[in-house]
Amino acid sequence: MAGIIATYILAISVFGILATYLFYPLLQLIRGGRAAVHSPHKELPKVSVLFAAYNEASILEEKLASILNSDYPHAQLEIIVGSDQSTDETDAIVERFGTQFPFVQLFRTPERSGKSAIMNILASKATGDILVCTDANILFQKSTLKELVAPLSEQNVAAVAGALHYAGAVTNSTSKSESNYLSLENKIRKAESNTYGFCLGMEGGLYAIRKEAWTPIPPNTFMEDFFQTMRIALSGKRIVFNERAIGLEDVSTSIQEEYKRKIRISIGNFQNLKRFRKVLRTPWKPLGFAFLFHKVLRWLTPVLAIVACIASLWTPYWPITCSVFILLPVTQFLWIKVFPPNALAYFCMMNLGLLVGLIKYSKGVRSSVWQPTKRKQYESK
Repeated sequence: MAGIIATYILAISVFGILATYLFYPLLQLIRGGRAAVHSPHKELPKVSVLFAAYNEASILEEKLASILNSDYPHAQLEIIVGSDQSTDETDAIVERFGTQFPFVQLFRTPERSGKSAIMNILASKATGDILVCTDANILFQKSTLKELVAPLSEQNVAAVAGALHYAGAVTNSTSKSESNYLSLENKIRKAESNTYGFCLGMEGGLYAIRKEAWTPIPPNTFMEDFFQTMRIALSGKRIVFNERAIGLEDVSTSIQEEYKRKIRISIGNFQNLKRFRKVLRTPWKPLGFAFLFHKVLRWLTPVLAIVACIASLWTPYWPITCSVFILLPVTQFLWIKVFPPNALAYFCMMNLGLLVGLIKYSKGVRSSVWQPTKRKQYESK
């Protein structure tokens, strides 16, 4: 009897992993859906571009210039930068831009506050009808703002998710793995948007949201973009993924930096899982289905792997299961101590980051203050 139960548990755990990494992506890519054609705005709405910055002097001038050089009229534009007690030239750069362009504003926090707290303040200060939320290291193309705003001409559209792309050359396995992952996520979000009327979720570095649709972010939240995504999806409003609204991000080459970033992301994932767990009660509905198979099972992959290993001890399959879920990851962790990481090592390291993030979350989250991820900088073309 114990062996039968263990076999069922093993099968369910393995299915959960395959479902989130194989079956769900294939389903979305096959279904695809047809993108809606949006009517142009009669008059372009006023847009407030908001982002938090902590010691971003190395990229900030290029960031602000990319916004100012867009084809969106300056008369309908506002830029507010929230400096989280920066100690480099971040504040001075914003102020220098502000002397030439009065609609570029600096807000400096009185103490380290974290991105979520800053974005709440910036949203309250914004005077635009549309809030464009971004990050300091995401560069805009000339048409990015207009493309973000275009779907909002439809009244039932509350937010628009942009498409992030990596800039610069893919130089090693880490950057290639990140680039491939991002490309797949963009395709899945596009298919979800076309099929369901929402995508899970919007990238925090590039999305537009109606000001009236903005929900104040709870304290110490890490993944504020997914929080806004779920709040809008639950309201019944649409979230459009616009692949033409492009933001360029510097390609990551350090697996150690990506590991630390995945830990932060994981903490935010489980914060949102707790907040929106009731959505899982209706997995037959589009939102519950997408939440479970696109997000929750992916977040729980390392847990499912551990459960599969334990359950397999009561089955004949334990040599294969433990080899795949224990021996293989350990081998990859030892590999990167000596050799450059490959795609499999990247996958194992990222899932370790998810597990560590879950452990940190279980101990309680008292602050969302962050350190910028160390990345390569953009190469001007």
